Amino acid sequence: MKTNETLVVGVAKEATATATAAVDSPLKIVSKQFLCCTPVRSIRWHGLLSETLTWDEQARLLDATVDHPLVKRYPVSVAYQAAFLKFVIEQLSKMNVEQHDRLYENYCGMLASGAELPLDDPSIGLSYKHYELPHGQGVISLKESGAFVSDGTTGLCSWQAAKALCEHISNNRDDFQGRNILELGSGVGLAGIYLAKCYEPSIVVMSDCHGSVLSALKDNVRLNFPNAAHVDCDNPLVSLLLDSGNTLIGVMDLDWQYVSASNLSQLIEPDVIVAADIVYDHTLFPALLSTLNYIFCLSNNRCKFVLACTERNQDTLNEFLQLLITAKFRINEETVSPSRHFHWDSSASNIRIFTISRAFT
Repeated sequence: MKTNETLVVGVAKEATATATAAVDSPLKIVSKQFLCCTPVRSIRWHGLLSETLTWDEQARLLDATVDHPLVKRYPVSVAYQAAFLKFVIEQLSKMNVEQHDRLYENYCGMLASGAELPLDDPSIGLSYKHYELPHGQGVISLKESGAFVSDGTTGLCSWQAAKALCEHISNNRDDFQGRNILELGSGVGLAGIYLAKCYEPSIVVMSDCHGSVLSALKDNVRLNFPNAAHVDCDNPLVSLLLDSGNTLIGVMDLDWQYVSASNLSQLIEPDVIVAADIVYDHTLFPALLSTLNYIFCLSNNRCKFVLACTERNQDTLNEFLQLLITAKFRINEETVSPSRHFHWDSSASNIRIFTISRAFT
């Protein structure tokens, strides 16, 4: 019998191989945005709803979104699906277009168990998002929370900066290919899993320190690497270590306050550290700086740190950057790549990406 993990690979391959429209067609672009739950008001429709949609065109839209094979197997948020369908129905109504029966069947079925849902989904609980990767490299499916805070943490969803980090990685392949990579504050694992699937690093270690986040992270790693072999590890903080054939993939409970006692060096001596949206609370800065000092020392200051931040408070970010400068780190601000593959809302968030290094000793 096939496991759920095996099924997602087959479904992902089928979804990639049998796309309902040509690459970069409006329908394909909308499908990609739907699968990763881009807020409905932020979806780029590329004219798809600016003209009358025939009955068959509406059917193809449904096949590429709410009736997509990935969504049937690993559903995205029901609230999000209802919001999407509501928007489509409203737009077609404005054009006096006869709506496909399946539009209402799906929409009414989603609303049957509760009240009408708001347009931008704040749903609580875990569901899936699916990120179609560039250049036909497959799909990343992640179990995430639609809530800003879930189970006392903000780490159960992929934030804008993680998507911007993935765009940066996709445009700087040589910086990551075949490297030893450590991710800090991995959350549900978008960036780390993307690196492991597409760049054949020697090892990727994804780390966090919240129990529910680590549990979701392990589930997501298993889901996306169903055929990887389990590897024994003596480090009690490493809760999962898999061998995909080209890459070792680890999940580690790494508390920045106790990094020196983590035995990290027994698992990895990083060439590259990556992180997204970890600079938001100045009370964490001393522990984070201590962690960076420790990791850079492991590599004799030969590693580099790629940091993606959503600048919510300029003073907070500047405080952290000044701490790095005082600690003799060198900071280079990168040009943020436009949203092409991971569909993050560049108009709503001020994303900044830095490459951080230190002179060799």
